[in-house]
Amino acid sequence: MLPVRLFLVAVSLLSAMVLPEKKAFVVITGNKVTVAAGTSLGDINCAYTSSSQKDTLYLNRQVPREERLRLAIPVKDFNCGNILLDRDFEKALNASKHPYTKIEVVCLRQEGKGYKGNLNLMVGGKTIPLQNVSFYTCAGKGVSNLKSNICLNFSEIGLASPKKMGGLFKVEDELQVTVELQVVE
Repeated sequence: MLPVRLFLVAVSLLSAMVLPEKKAFVVITGNKVTVAAGTSLGDINCAYTSSSQKDTLYLNRQVPREERLRLAIPVKDFNCGNILLDRDFEKALNASKHPYTKIEVVCLRQEGKGYKGNLNLMVGGKTIPLQNVSFYTCAGKGVSNLKSNICLNFSEIGLASPKKMGGLFKVEDELQVTVELQVVE
């Protein structure tokens, strides 16, 4: 009886070493990034949506640099509602020198029904590490989204807030950035 037990223990140890560990992940099929700011005349919203970038996002572990989910967003592709606002948004983010805003997911771990993670935001030539960013799941039209709301300031990013957008009004220093990752269930 003892040799059978030893055999079973040896097989279980060997299989643990040979078989890959189970990894939790979600498949990202699209993304939307919205930047909102208050102005002296009301709020503005600039949005970018992509359904072309598909990727896998590994959960509950530190993701090696080469496997991280990276969103590269052309600043010129943000839509703010009119040409003057689009142009001023590009100037505010220094699009001539830094044509892309990038978001990199360093890690994302599941906590109950939601998620918490660390991100790197690269905008205007600066990298801003964001720690313990909360994501929550929300249902969309036939899909699910992981959504997060991040509050930043132009001064945190190292950019000057535009004094006039389209020559008409002043923009507040605070920015609300919403990141939505469309996921396959």
